[in-house]
Amino acid sequence: MIHARVLGPAAGIPWRPVAALTSVGLLLLGVAATWTTSAVAGTALVVGVAALAAATAYVLDEAAAEAVGAAPTSLRKRSRARLLVAGAVLVAGSMGVAALAVRSGLSARFGVMVWLTGCVLVAVAAAAAWRRHVTEPGDAVGGAMLTVVIALAVVNPLSRWVDVFPSEPDARWEGSFALWGGVGVTCLAVLTRATRDPLA
Repeated sequence: MIHARVLGPAAGIPWRPVAALTSVGLLLLGVAATWTTSAVAGTALVVGVAALAAATAYVLDEAAAEAVGAAPTSLRKRSRARLLVAGAVLVAGSMGVAALAVRSGLSARFGVMVWLTGCVLVAVAAAAAWRRHVTEPGDAVGGAMLTVVIALAVVNPLSRWVDVFPSEPDARWEGSFALWGGVGVTCLAVLTRATRDPLA
């Protein structure tokens, strides 16, 4: 009861997967920051970002949807409270990226925050949209985020036109920023629409 009173609408978040994936993501960013010149650093960076994004996919899960729905709290208000948790994960991840940039001596790596933010926005927007159909979209969206981000990094199907996950100074950052800017705007529009109350 006290737990619910303190956390409010965020009390129903499945904290275990959020905490586990966030910890894994931060650990991998730590690996990338520690061994900056190693071949494993790039892989650890991408998988770490994917894990952090997957963690945020769970913040909109409502296992006790019926009980929550009975309370006089709108869907948008509940969503905002829960998205603060996603914001906290993003801040923690950004601090990890900053540590990586400082440790490597490459200021360009601060730009990784752009695609970290983009991946988080994709995760929460997809979870919000899927929540219109199921009460717990976290597993599906989180799993999809891990799969898609890692697959894009490995296969790199857009390499002819843009670097999707740049981290080096000589990467095509302008195209990447434009890509993630478009993704961000689209996700914000989806998120705004998906968190409207059904009768609004």
